[in-house]
Parts: sequence; structure tokens; C-alpha cells
Amino acid sequence: MILTIIAERLTNSLAERSLGALQWKSNSDFTRPYYQILYRATMNIRQIEAFRAIMISGSASRAAESMGITQPAVSRLVSELEKTIGFPLFDRTRGRLEPTPQCRLFYTDVERTFVGLEVLKHTASQIRERGPGIVRIANMPGIGLPIVSRAVTAFRQMHPEVSVAAQLMSTAEVWTAVATGQVDIGVAPKETDIVGIEYQPFSGDAAMCAMSPRHRLASKDVITPADLHEVEYVAHTPAARLRRALADLMEAEGYKFNVIAESPMCMTLLSIISAGVGVGLVNPMSVEGLGNIDLVLRPFRPVMPCNFFLGYRADSRQSRFVRSMATCLLDARPQTAAYPRSDQSSGGTRSARMAAAGSREDRDTGDGQVLGLSSSR
Repeated sequence: MILTIIAERLTNSLAERSLGALQWKSNSDFTRPYYQILYRATMNIRQIEAFRAIMISGSASRAAESMGITQPAVSRLVSELEKTIGFPLFDRTRGRLEPTPQCRLFYTDVERTFVGLEVLKHTASQIRERGPGIVRIANMPGIGLPIVSRAVTAFRQMHPEVSVAAQLMSTAEVWTAVATGQVDIGVAPKETDIVGIEYQPFSGDAAMCAMSPRHRLASKDVITPADLHEVEYVAHTPAARLRRALADLMEAEGYKFNVIAESPMCMTLLSIISAGVGVGLVNPMSVEGLGNIDLVLRPFRPVMPCNFFLGYRADSRQSRFVRSMATCLLDARPQTAAYPRSDQSSGGTRSARMAAAGSREDRDTGDGQVLGLSSSR
């Protein structure tokens, strides 16, 4: 049933898009817009599978091997598909299959639909194993693992009948999972606005410079762009807003931005830095829960915001469980003036100190050490 729906969905999708410039020609010189033909035919799912297998593997022989059928059978399925949709998918020259421009447009919809199928399989599996009561969340590790732990604990106390599925993902993966319905709630930086996701602010800490206590910059109270000139830097991925903002700032002031390693995961980034390799700007919230990690944080000037957002799909009515989990996540933020928690009895003390250490006006230990976390603590 699901496979039939996929075939019908692809047919209707292409028909509605129409792409009027594309034309279909038969040997009889009969020409008409291909979308007129699509309305009269329904693709066979086996044909679509054969086409997708060729696009993934790169040849009909490898596609046949992956599908467990013969190469002539794959070629026949693709030929039948071309007759059904009304335009050529491949240029056949010297025994090779070269995708046509129409083919690449078609494959975009095919792949999108198969991703939707994987989501359906995942959802069905969760319902089968856990029942309908489940809330799914995804977050970038940068928000601090204890925050999620506190939120899940508080949620389970209120809703013991509901399961929670929590996943760690990169920023891009978080918002993709939210947009495609694989998770109910995401927490991560917002690199770009994605249509269909409703965002609300989660945190707005100032970035701090992380380094090993043995690094030469550890003796400074405040780090500036001049201090980072040609210094080995461990960065987030190029798409990260914080990295782009720092790179632009360094370039504008004539300093060399010397990236020697990068990672989309804050835990990996901080582990590299704690081993003595370079420095990096991080959200101070990300350090909470990493245990006796051997690093120190120093304020960075000018202030570089680390804005995290909580997001969910705007086109679906959120259940009371999803809304409850969103509240628990907001309440689980570090206990600071910026993020007051309704439950003041739980943890978060150390993270509160880190979040408040962003400026000399907020906190001064009196000994020049604005913040230090090391194995000796």
C-alpha cells in the first residue's frame, strides 16, 4: 500500500510541477507536454526502484546486483518507466548511461519521496515498540548534556506513561529532522530560517574562548582578535554562524584566522582543545556535564553571541506532551538571571557560573582567573 502511494505521489508531484519547457517526442514525431502523459499513467514502484538503484550505483549492472535481478531486467524496467513518464532519463552512448537534465529533476523528487518512506518506517517502528505515547527531541551537544537530562527527568515525573527519544545531532541534522517530522522538538543554533519551522529563543550567551590551562593565552583575562592572530584555532564547520562571524572580524581587522581542525560537534571540539591543540570560541553552556575536562574559558571581546533556538514544525498542532517537553527544556537551562528556572532545587550550579562569566562586570574572582575548569577541580 505504501509503495503504491509513493508511485502515485511521484506521478502527481511531477504533473503539478509540469516544467513546461520539457517536451516528449516519440518515433512518430508526436509531441506534447510530458505532464499530460503523467496524468494518464501510474508508475510502477519496481520501475522507480530500478531507476533509483542506477542513480545511486552509477550503472545498470551494479543496480541489478543490488536489486538481485538481471541487468536486462533493470534496463527493461527503466525503459518502461521512460515510456510511462514521457521523457528520456538517460542518454545511452557506448554502453554507458548518462543522466539527462530531466532525469536529474525527476531524481530530486524520487529521493525526497524515499526519504519520506524512511520516516514512515521509523515512525511505524516507534509506534510498534513504544505505543503512541512518545516525544522525540534532537539537540546539538552545545546546549550541555545535563540540560537534556534535567528536562527528561522533569518530564517523566509529570508524564510517566510517555516515552522520550533523545538524539544528539549536528545543527544541520537537528533542523532537517524537525522539518521532516523525524523529531518533535529541536534545540540548536539557527544558521538559516527553514520554512515550516517555528523558532523561539533558547539561550543567548556570549561566546567564550576555550583553551588548555597550559596554553600561552590562558594567562590573559580577556581574549581579543589580536590575540588570535595566527594562533592555531579549532573551529565549528564553515556553515556555523559563529565561525563565519569570527572569520569576518579577523579579516576586517587584518588578522590571520588559522583554522587547523574543525568539527560540527562541540564535544569533539572541546576534547581536541583540552588535549592542548589550539583554542576555540564556544558556548559556555556546552561545557556543563563534560566532567573534569582540562580546559579554561576566557571572555572574548567584542561580544560574539551564541544564540540557540528551540524549534518545532509550525504546520502541525503540537500535542500537550510536546508542549510540556518544550517547557521542561526551557526550565532546565542553567540557573542564571537570564534563564530563571521554576525548579530552583536541581543542578546547574557550575553551568550558572560559566554562563555568568561572560564579562568582568558579571563576575570577578579577584585573582585574575575569570573561569577555570580543570582536572584538579
